[in-house]
Amino acid sequence: MNHYYTSEGERLAKSKIDKLVSNAKKMLIDEQFYEYGYNFCEECEVSSGVYLDCSHTISVDEAQKTRRSELAWDVSNLRVLCRRCHAKHDKNNLRFG
Repeated sequence: MNHYYTSEGERLAKSKIDKLVSNAKKMLIDEQFYEYGYNFCEECEVSSGVYLDCSHTISVDEAQKTRRSELAWDVSNLRVLCRRCHAKHDKNNLRFG
């Protein structure tokens, strides 16, 4: 399947969703930097010497499968996490989600 739906019934190509997700992640990183003057992990607050990722609370896969694709690019569904916290978050979601 190469197309997914929003909760409003809009049909979107996967490539369009990927572009919207990429833009949302950039916006989140930029907003955090603008507000605090630096980027940091929202979980452990580490800010230097680590890679930071944008993690979805509700995964892109789940959003697409449940016809709520708009959650994939909703900034309120994203968090800035270091790789360690991101891996921990994903592992917990796989185990209990």
